Parts: sequence; C-alpha cells; structure tokens
Amino acid sequence: MPTVEQEGDRARSQLKRILESPGFARNERLSRFLGFVVEQHLEGRTDELKESVIAVEVFGRSPDFNAKRDPIVRTEAARLRARLGEYYLNGGRADPVIIEIPKGGYAPVIRPATHISQARPAPVSIHSPGKRWRWALLAVGLAAFLAAVSWIRLGPFRSPRQSTSPAVRDLYLRARASEMQRALSGVEASIELFEQAIAKDPKFAPGYAGVAAMAAARSAFDRFSPAERAEMIAKGWAFARNAIRLDSRLPDAYDALGMMQAREGQWAHAEHSFRRAIELAPSDPSWHNHFAMFLLLPLGRIEEAIGQLRSSQALNTHSPQMHHALMLALRAAGRFADSEFHCQAAADNDRRMSECWAETYFRQERMADAVRVLEEQWASRLMLMGAQSLGVAYARAGRRGDAERVAAVVPRPASKGLIFAALRDKDRTLDFLQQMVPMGPTRIGRDLIAPEYAFLRGDPRLNALRRRVGLPE
Repeated sequence: MPTVEQEGDRARSQLKRILESPGFARNERLSRFLGFVVEQHLEGRTDELKESVIAVEVFGRSPDFNAKRDPIVRTEAARLRARLGEYYLNGGRADPVIIEIPKGGYAPVIRPATHISQARPAPVSIHSPGKRWRWALLAVGLAAFLAAVSWIRLGPFRSPRQSTSPAVRDLYLRARASEMQRALSGVEASIELFEQAIAKDPKFAPGYAGVAAMAAARSAFDRFSPAERAEMIAKGWAFARNAIRLDSRLPDAYDALGMMQAREGQWAHAEHSFRRAIELAPSDPSWHNHFAMFLLLPLGRIEEAIGQLRSSQALNTHSPQMHHALMLALRAAGRFADSEFHCQAAADNDRRMSECWAETYFRQERMADAVRVLEEQWASRLMLMGAQSLGVAYARAGRRGDAERVAAVVPRPASKGLIFAALRDKDRTLDFLQQMVPMGPTRIGRDLIAPEYAFLRGDPRLNALRRRVGLPE
C-alpha cells in the first residue's frame, strides 16, 4: 500500500503533467484554479474549498464577494471540468493518475487510472435546461469532431460519382471541420482543403460544392477589393453549377447553390435550394444552420431561424458555431437569458466569455461590472475582431468619449457601425452600413437583426440601403 506521502507525490506529479499540457499551459486562470484546489485537498483543507474562498484566493475577488451576483467560480469550474475531460481524452489518456472535479462541489477526486477503463467527461444531458453542461459541449477534440462529421454528415458515400479515395475523404472532413471555425481564416482553410480534394479527384462533386459554399461566405468579409470579390463570386457560381452537374442529388450542391443565391439576393430560389438540401439529407446539421444564417436571419424571419438552429443543435450539440448562431437569433428575438446561455456555450476563450458576462451584467443593470470585465480582456486588443464589444459597453454605460475612442481604433466598418448604433448616432451608423454594401445582403441583413440597430427602423435611409443590397424593407 502506498503511503499518504507517496500518494501526495503522485498527485503532484500528475498535477504538474496536466499543467504543462497545451490546454493548461496557455490558460493561467484554469491552471491556477486546478493547482489551488488540488493543493488544498492534499493539505487536508478540503472543507475550505467553498465558492467564496475560491473567488477571493484564485480570482482576486473582494472579501464581500456575492456568488449570486458574480458567477465566475461556477463558470470557471465548468470550464475546468471540460478541460480536464478533454485532457484525458487526448494527451493524458495513458496517465497513471486521474484528477477530477465532480459536479456539485470544488473538491477534487484523485485516483489511479486503473480504476476506470477510460477517462471521459461526466455524462451530460443535452435536454437539461441548466448551464452545467455548456462547456462540456466544447470539450471535443478535432479527432472526435471529424468522427462525428463522418458519421452524421457523410455515412457511406452516397453516389458512385463521389470519390472513394480515403485521402479525398479525409480532405473533405478536414475542410468541413475548418468551416466550423470562426472568422475568415477558417473559411479560407476550408477552401484550400476542398481544392486539394478536387486536385486528387476532379470528379469529386462535394469538393466543388464546398468551394462554392465557402466562396459565398468569404465574399461577405470586408478585406477584399471589388475585383477580388467579383472573382470569388464568379468562381462560386461556376463551382456550384459544376457540383450539380456532377451529382444532381447531392445535398452539398444544393446547399452551396442556396448560399450563392442568397449572396445575390435571389431569396425565393435560395429558399428552394436550402429546402432541397434538407430534404435530401435531413440529418445533416449544416444545411439547417446555413438556411438560418444565410436566409432566414437576413430576412428577419427570426422564429423560423431559431427553429432551424434548434434542429441543427439536436443533430450536433458539439458545435460552437451553432451556439453562436442561436445566440444571435435569440438576442434578436429579445430572449436574452436564453441567448446568454448559448453565448457561454459558444465562447472558446476568456475574451469571448467576457462578452457573455457583460451581457448578463447589462441585463442586471450593472454597467460598471460589464465595462470592467470587457476592459480586462479587450482594452489592449482593440485591433482584434470582437473588440467592438468594449465600445458598445462604453456606449451603453453612457461613456460616449470612450466609445468613440474605441470606434476610432477598431478596424472594420461593421465594428464601428455597431458602436455608433449603441450610441444611437444615426448618421454615422448609416455611414458605416453604407461601407458594408459590397459585403452583400446576407451579411448586412444578419448584422441588422442586432438589437442595437432597432432605433433605425423606419428611417428612409435604412430602407434605401436595404433596397440597394436586395433586402426587403
């Protein structure tokens, strides 16, 4: 039997191994949390692992910390449990010791790995209305995601015209995984992988469909010249038609065609194409997601979009992109408590999580707290996507000068426009919306559903803008 001292040494060795892993080495907050609770446990002070103690000792909160008003410990504990589960599913799979933080408390359980066949996160129910499982949804590594995509999206290849090459199939799955990443980098990585698949198999219809779909998405970003944007739109049309020609029953092809049609404001045709993709493959979450994001939300059909996104959620609970889409739709519907839940489920780093906490604080009319959490994450990162949240917070808190200072620094018209919308400055908001016209109706329509833009409704200049890009008034 090992002595207590030997067990402590093993536990500390395991703690060191975890803290040096990539998932923890880059996250000082979670590392500090885990180190604190493990050391307290090993020193026999488990009874002191209370929410108020952790808030003060780990997160620097004041001694008058109120857990009902500040959920930081519960939120970070959920993230810690998820990150531990991810660690043991990947690099820590063969480790000799398991460290867990069971739900319902903050005291760790430390046990030999031989006591279980495989370490995995605690089971969760996707039907639970509580927030306990939100971060567990994100604790899925790339390998697990690709396996899920392979099973849900593809199954066996559906047509003899589709490639049976394992290398092509792998490129396709990697492209779809890249598509699920936020921002332009994910879209461009996805296009590159689809094109590699086509190079290996020139008759691979899903590859052409993937390039077309991502061309529609890529053209909605603001980093391109008119000539570059025109070229990618032309390529998108050509590749979508080629996918249909190669396989007239391929749902990927109809989805891509729908995205291109929506990009050009061909709403009736786009809706028919999206519904055809769903009809051909109703269990694929991407078609529901694209239908909502590229047509229903831009057209202001909010409840229909929520319905499609709920269908996507039921088919793929692990997708941060889906949670982000639901957050946007629920905010537009005025269902802020639900939107905050999905905001936290979509957040993949502290900066994104700070936006969710700020929304909660705003709803509680705690303006100073909302500004504080956003300043901690964004004040020195104003050139990054998402920094406009700090400018919006200043505007909502009545700090106009600070809001305008942020608007002057953030680089994108969409970001600047959102800040001036929060300031209720019609002229400058509309100026920046005009600069977004080349980004197309899907992007502008989706941005306009944000509550910050509600004050523009009925303004004839907004109606003229909507007509110009092909959106109904």
